[in-house]
Amino acid sequence: MKVIDKIWDWLDSRAHISDIPLKGMPDFSLNISYWIGALVAAAFVYLGLTGMLLLMNYTPYFYTSSTGVVNNLAWSSTNYTITKVSFGDLLLTSHQYMAYAMIFLMFIHFFRNYFLGDYKKPRELTWIIGILMGLVVMLMGFTGYFLPYSEISKDATDVGVGMAGSIPYIGNIVVTILTGNGTASSELSRFLALHVVILPATLIFLLAIHFYLFEKNEVAPPLSHERTNKKIQYKKTPWFPLFFVYSLATALLLYGAVLIWSALDPLSLPPAVGSGAYVVPMPEWYLAAFYKIVDFQYISTNIVYLLMLLVLYLILVPFLDRSPSRDPRDRPIFVAIGIIFLQYLILFTSWAYIQPGVLIPLAEWALISFGIAIYTGVITYSYYYMYKNKGKVKNKASRGV
Repeated sequence: MKVIDKIWDWLDSRAHISDIPLKGMPDFSLNISYWIGALVAAAFVYLGLTGMLLLMNYTPYFYTSSTGVVNNLAWSSTNYTITKVSFGDLLLTSHQYMAYAMIFLMFIHFFRNYFLGDYKKPRELTWIIGILMGLVVMLMGFTGYFLPYSEISKDATDVGVGMAGSIPYIGNIVVTILTGNGTASSELSRFLALHVVILPATLIFLLAIHFYLFEKNEVAPPLSHERTNKKIQYKKTPWFPLFFVYSLATALLLYGAVLIWSALDPLSLPPAVGSGAYVVPMPEWYLAAFYKIVDFQYISTNIVYLLMLLVLYLILVPFLDRSPSRDPRDRPIFVAIGIIFLQYLILFTSWAYIQPGVLIPLAEWALISFGIAIYTGVITYSYYYMYKNKGKVKNKASRGV
């Protein structure tokens, strides 16, 4: 330990790491549940590094010659990386699987913070920036899915572009930004620019603001501490080196898990655009639930409004939830909404894979959707009612009534 301390003292004296304005972290935050957001950031770093390597062999070009020969260089250059470049299959597979891990961890981070009420004062702006970051991450996944230019990625992306075109007032502008002059090569170039430059730069900017706000407002304490109604003085440990090593270790565990997954289950490219293969338009799993709603009778033309309403709710929830407590038991309405949304996400995603592209009649989807909302609301309110009555009984007992 003395050797490590000497090395650390030498490094600190040269690099002045201790002078970096990072607050100490409370001891209770040395728990993996507090580091899911950090794992999302670690996944983004890995995606940036592997993305730069993949970019070296990628060609965003597609054309049909005068003799009718299809030249899909986007697909063939991706296939070249997989089949000819040393460890190219591991590189591309781990890039895609890390994107899956990043989005999955982002969903966990979102639902954890939502149910624990971490959007409450003074963290409202931190929450809003986090929602914007989530949207950017989803767009990065959407644009990246298109780049290999396979039949399934193109058809699924066309559905997404069509949805974007129905955005009120700015739909045509968004479609022009995405597709350019309408040719395949123009669309590939636009999606590539969005995926590797514009969206990552936007995410880095938002991440910097998010981290700054996190430093200023600090990590939210455990609910068990809040329930004591006492002012607790938290013992803080300097961020360097303990928490730095902890975050580095968890990031390396994530990298190792994804690399093992990639080695055991390498990707294979679907048929290329121009191959003539028939596929059902199907996005990646993290967008499947929203694509399935397009199949709901009488609602497909209004899905953009539903998505806009969802985003608006998530941005405004810190101001809509007026309960002074973060305890989920004191916030039955917002907890019920979160549970309903989580159930919809799981159900509609599964539905998309079971019946891809199948039109769902009004009576069927309405019965299931409203049934879930009603029984979730009843169960949540019943629990809230019992919780409040239990509290009243305890208060009477404490007063000797």
